[in-house]
This record gives sequence, structure tokens and C-alpha cells, in this order.
Amino acid sequence: MLRGHDEKNVASLIFVPTQERLPGDMLRLERIVFRPSGQPARIVCVGVAEIGLARGSDNDLLVALINTYIEAGCPADGVITTTAYALLKLAGLDTGGQHYQALGQGLERMLHTTYHVTDGWFDVREKRYTTVSFRIIDNLSRTHGEPEKGRIRLDRRSALRIRLNEEITKSINAGYIKPLNLTVYQHLPSVGSRALYRLLDVYLDEAAQRGDSKPYRVVVPMMALAESCGLLGRRTDHVRKSLESMHAPLLGIGYLGGVDFIGRGSKTTVQYTYGEASSPINPEHVARLTRYGVHRGVAEKYVRNLGDDVLPVVEKFEERRRTGEKINNEGGYLSKLLKEAASIVEEARVGALRAQEVQRTRKAAQGAQGKAEAEQHQLFEAQRRSVLEADPEEALEFVLSPFKAKQLERRGLSLQELDQVRSRVLEGRVTAPELDAAVNRALMSPEGLEALRQLL
Repeated sequence: MLRGHDEKNVASLIFVPTQERLPGDMLRLERIVFRPSGQPARIVCVGVAEIGLARGSDNDLLVALINTYIEAGCPADGVITTTAYALLKLAGLDTGGQHYQALGQGLERMLHTTYHVTDGWFDVREKRYTTVSFRIIDNLSRTHGEPEKGRIRLDRRSALRIRLNEEITKSINAGYIKPLNLTVYQHLPSVGSRALYRLLDVYLDEAAQRGDSKPYRVVVPMMALAESCGLLGRRTDHVRKSLESMHAPLLGIGYLGGVDFIGRGSKTTVQYTYGEASSPINPEHVARLTRYGVHRGVAEKYVRNLGDDVLPVVEKFEERRRTGEKINNEGGYLSKLLKEAASIVEEARVGALRAQEVQRTRKAAQGAQGKAEAEQHQLFEAQRRSVLEADPEEALEFVLSPFKAKQLERRGLSLQELDQVRSRVLEGRVTAPELDAAVNRALMSPEGLEALRQLL
């Protein structure tokens, strides 16, 4: 299962309409939607001529941007460094040539569409609904892809530096996120079913936080649900038919156990019963957090968000306790570390690899490497080689993950230099294993960074 995250305002409001096609002259769209809490919100999105409003699969791109930001360690400046190929993969979209053009158009719409949300954006720190105006993307730099009449064009070589809007990144950093099963999300067949899945997952998250009894159920007015999902038609028979097509794959995978339409016409309500495939919470992970003073509701949120990745965070916290670091508020301190989980998990992974290498070297010098360890090492190396010897683009996303790319930037490597490094692999002048070794050395020392530059 590919674990991911969703920002709860974005998932609750679905302010990017799910319609894949909008009238060419539609540059303003106003909706009233109801959050799962019952809070009504007025949403107005405004586009610009010749570019239009964000729509349809731009929702998938937004999910990819949120997860890339979190994977990069939630940088305070809101800037993520990634590639066009990585965004298409994370969005669950094809990586064929024409999809790069569609990606460029989607990024352009997100850069120019402005959203005005009245009394509907939840500020989790202040515990209140606020009014905000923003664009999803504040700034975008890219390499490759020849511009055409000033429009954004991308290709398979394009490296990107994107600054997400502060309203979104501030909410993520405040912990207003929830888990999202990206494996399920990416395999749902339509934009509508994916949007509905995200919205129902917010209802599920809130039911779990309230401690509702299972199976979880929720009842939603059908026309309000249609508005929330961005369905523009108002005929009730068409709305029901559209919703039924969105329900079918969710019922098929067992995420939903049942769907019942109750009533007639515009007064119809929809009752959802969640199925066995909806996300459980590991009680042992929750207990490990609450024993150090993390509030139970907060602990459950992080366990839902992070899954097994809470464990290296707890181990980091326990290590700091053992070394005598002064911690006045254990629950607050651990909660702060949980917000930095992406970087801690990556640090633990790199540390484990180094420890394994040191241990293997020591064992080899002693001439007594155990059979079990040898088999484990062989399995690990086989898996690593499999990734590095795969398609060059996939290998590059492993070697230059968003976290590593951000770390290399902090050490002085520019977006253009990162792009040149990628090009060397795509051109076959440097192999992925050679680049992997060079990147790891560059992250460890200035000399290694200069050696990486020598590959350019």
C-alpha cells in the first residue's frame, strides 16, 4: 500500500471542480458547499482568459503537490523541488508525451486561478473558520519545454521548483492533515470517484476522532453532496446517476459497504455505510504516543496519517530523552517531532543503511559474516539494484527524491545543476548507481558535493 496524505481543508471543500471540461468562457464559478462538520462555505474561483479555471484532473495534481511537499519535509518556505515525471507518477497519471503538455496546462491553471473561501477555511491553531483568498501555486520555475506564446510547456526532462501557497502549507504544518491511501486513490477510474473518496475519507476521519461505533455511517443531502463534489448539473435524476457511477468503484473495493438513497427529488439524502477496507488505527502505535503525554485525539490523527512511520519518530524522541536533553513538555515535544516525521523517517532510513554498511565491513574484516545477515544483505542489495536498474526515470526519482533534492539545494546545488545531473543519466553518460553513490557522498561532505558537480 502506498501511504499518502491529504490536507483536510482541500479534501473537505473540493474547491477545484471535478468537471474535466468547463465552458471555454467560464472564468468565474461560485458554489455553496457544506463541510463534513456542517459548516457552510461560499467558494468563488476566478480564472483568466485563455487559461481558464482549474478543473478535473487538476485535483490529482493538487494531491501530488501536497504529498511532494510533505515528503520533502514540509519546508518552511513552501518550496518543493521535483520533476514533471514525478508529479505525473504521484498523481497516478500516464507519463506519455501528451501528458506533459496536460501537466503544464494544469500547473498554469493552478498558478492563475484565484480562490475566495468565505467562512469555510478551518484554522486548526485558532480553532475557527476563516475567510481566505489564495492561488494554489504562488511561483513556478522549470527547465526544458519550449514556451509557446508565453504558455507553460514541459517535457520528460523538466525539473520544477514550485512554491505552494502559505494557506495550504501553514495548515499542513499545523497538522491539519489526514492519511490518504494513494494506492486506492490512484486506481479509482474517474476524477469524480477520486474526489468523492477523499471527501468520504474526511467524514471517516472525523467519525473515528469522535469515537463513533462501527460500522461508521454518514447521511448527506444528495444535492449538497453534488455541490460539494463540483457537479454542475442540477437535475436530480442526472445527479443521482453521476453519484451512482462514483459509488460503484468504492463499493467494488469494499471501501463502502453500502449506499442507500432515501427520499425523492431534491430532498433525497444519501446514507453511506463504510466497509471493511476503510482505514483502521493501530492501537499499539496510539498507546506509544499517549504514554508520553500526546493527547489521544492528536495521537490517533498522527497514527492515521503516518502508519508505521510514527515508530522512528518515537525512537528519535526516546533517544533524546536518554541522552539527557531537557524536555519540559514531553507531549508537546513529541508532537513537534511528529510534524517533522518525513525528514526523521528519511534520516532513520539513511542511518540504518550506514549502520548496515559499517556492520558488514566489520564482519568482513573479522571473516565471520553470518549466513542470515548475508541473505538479508543480498535481498536488500537485490531490491536496491532492481530500482537502480529499472527505467532511468524511475531510478532517478529514487536517487533524487524530493527530500534529497531539497537537501542538495540547501548545500548550494541549483535547480539547473540538478537538471543537468538528471540529464546525464537520461543521456546514458552516468548510470543511476553511479549517481546514487555520488548523491550520498554529496549529502555527507563538501568534497562529495564538488565531486557531484564534476559529473555535470
